[in-house]
Amino acid sequence: MIRSFIAFDLENEEIARNISIFLQKILKHQPKLKIVKVENIHLTIKFLGNINESVAPKIYNILENKINKRYFSDEPLIFKLKKVGNFRKYSIIWISIDGYIDIIQEIKDIIEDELFQKLNIKKDERMDFNPHLTIARLNKKKIDYNTFNLFKNEIKNHKDKEFGKFYLQKIKLKKSILTPKGPIYSDMVF
Repeated sequence: MIRSFIAFDLENEEIARNISIFLQKILKHQPKLKIVKVENIHLTIKFLGNINESVAPKIYNILENKINKRYFSDEPLIFKLKKVGNFRKYSIIWISIDGYIDIIQEIKDIIEDELFQKLNIKKDERMDFNPHLTIARLNKKKIDYNTFNLFKNEIKNHKDKEFGKFYLQKIKLKKSILTPKGPIYSDMVF
């Protein structure tokens, strides 16, 4: 079994630098904040969980033939990364994507339909797809309440910050290996 997901990688050094600078600012107020390594930041389209090794090449072929050839054979799609937000009372810090959300939703819907029809992989039951890049996580048990308001204010002060342009060039099937030091992601290519 392979733990896997489908995503677009963050492949822009300027944005990576801008995100790192922002993360250092909020880290001052919550030293136990778990930062997502810049090389691991991505836009998840579908989390697959554990899949059989024999299914991975089939998923890869669906992504190549139904998505990459159709949407990314000529030019990348360009989005802006802006607006810092949070889920579950600041336990997940993220940056949203601005522009062409309908195309990302269309890509997600095609993937969901193809995987269900051809491989019987269950569709996501969540109706509210919110494209974003997770950049940090905060464990409720490790919150420093002495500086929590400063942390929240720092995030609120950056709610409209623009981090740069995000180029979607190719959707990828990713392998995830969980380790005590954090996940290790790699591309699966067949």
